[in-house]
Amino acid sequence: MRDTLRVHMGWLHSWLGFLAGLLLLCIFASGTLAVFDTEITHWMQPEVPLHTRTALTPAALNAAAQAVEASERQGFSTFLSLPSHRDPVLRVLHYDGYEFTGPALSPETGTSFAPRETAGGQFFYNFHFSLRGGDHPGVQLVTFLGLCLLVTLGSGLVIHLKALWPDLVLLRPFGPRPRAWVDAHLIAGVLFLPFILFMAYTGTAIHARVLLPAQSFFSPSPAGPPKKSAPKGRLLQAGPPLPPLAPLITQGRERLHSPDGNLVLFTADDVRIFRSDASGPFLTRDHADFSRKDGHFLRSVTRSSPTVATMQLVRGLHYARYAPLTLRWLYFLSGLAATALAGSGLVVFLMKRRRSSGENAFFRLAEALTLTVITGFPIATLGLFWANRCLPVALTGRIMAEIDLFFTLWTLFAIHALLLCLRRHAAAAWRQHLYCLALAGGMLPLVDLLSGSHPWGDGAMLFVTVDALAFLSGLIALFAAQHLRRPAT
Repeated sequence: MRDTLRVHMGWLHSWLGFLAGLLLLCIFASGTLAVFDTEITHWMQPEVPLHTRTALTPAALNAAAQAVEASERQGFSTFLSLPSHRDPVLRVLHYDGYEFTGPALSPETGTSFAPRETAGGQFFYNFHFSLRGGDHPGVQLVTFLGLCLLVTLGSGLVIHLKALWPDLVLLRPFGPRPRAWVDAHLIAGVLFLPFILFMAYTGTAIHARVLLPAQSFFSPSPAGPPKKSAPKGRLLQAGPPLPPLAPLITQGRERLHSPDGNLVLFTADDVRIFRSDASGPFLTRDHADFSRKDGHFLRSVTRSSPTVATMQLVRGLHYARYAPLTLRWLYFLSGLAATALAGSGLVVFLMKRRRSSGENAFFRLAEALTLTVITGFPIATLGLFWANRCLPVALTGRIMAEIDLFFTLWTLFAIHALLLCLRRHAAAAWRQHLYCLALAGGMLPLVDLLSGSHPWGDGAMLFVTVDALAFLSGLIALFAAQHLRRPAT
């Protein structure tokens, strides 16, 4: 009976893991990058100085208020993102359907830094939770894949639990290729299982209501991107002139016990000061409201029921907006392990079936899809970074130009993989993709340097870190391509 269960679970783990893993790998990878979405945006907007944080002045807030009013007159719902330890500038933002865009202002003088338009780190955040497909069907699909991941993890535990300890002790990373890939899959899955399981569960719970339209205990608060709480439509009408914002923000921070960051939203009747996402592990939407007409205090809106608090904690731990730098690096490394788990699982699936099904057209299609996500997605990602440095700074529609290049590159490498795999040249396709990945990653630091965008004062370490990680990814790809030239043992 136990062996029969393991056989059935093995079939479920293999096929569900492969079919869901094709997209889950991209979700893991983009989520890993989204841990440092703000820092990626800084890399992509080198015009914004990352000097030591200065105090937010009334003059800067007055300039921001004027920008908000001008944006409202154009019909946009606009909000302010106040300076924080991760983003030390004042931003005037509106939602364009995919990203939050707008000028960055000096928190001291209110002058605009005129940063280049860019998809920034928000692109990876949006891709992670919706595959850029919106609430329907994007978030629905990602949530369903989260359920598939939970089932795959459970079935994997059933089939490996009996021999788990011997498999861990007999790790053979440089042994025969099939065994080495299985060992890598097991190590990534076992050592980081608590993190992967937790992120899969919380990510599914956060958006459960898109699969269960009726009111669900999983999601008592609205789903959607928690990073910014801005309205996503156009204003029906612009409100009256804004009152001085400095005293309102001071009062709001005192009432919310939130000294860092904060979002400031505007309606036709009031000004809403929201608690900072970085104020703690509970990702709340508490806010203090003031009259837009004369600035007097109206109300504090807080939710503290056990159900709501539980969901706030789930959201806060999943998005890790509160996390200090060391914890965010831990999230990042764990996300890389989850990506490696998905990638190694796809490779193991193919290796186990190559001998029996290698001539089958469906197998060759499966290998092309695997190539597309394992090598094509990171190539397209690096292409986005290249586009940020190579496209003209003043280019109209620059954000969509970057994004279009990302998807164009990904599509081209998918076509290339499909053509070579269908012609039974899969090994050549793997090597060529890996060499392209090595070139894209290895040359990005040079492109960054030659573009003249790299600062050498404040913020230089951030730029060096991004360039170093790109270079490291190129080295890993080069090592893998060279390893594939050796005959399999």
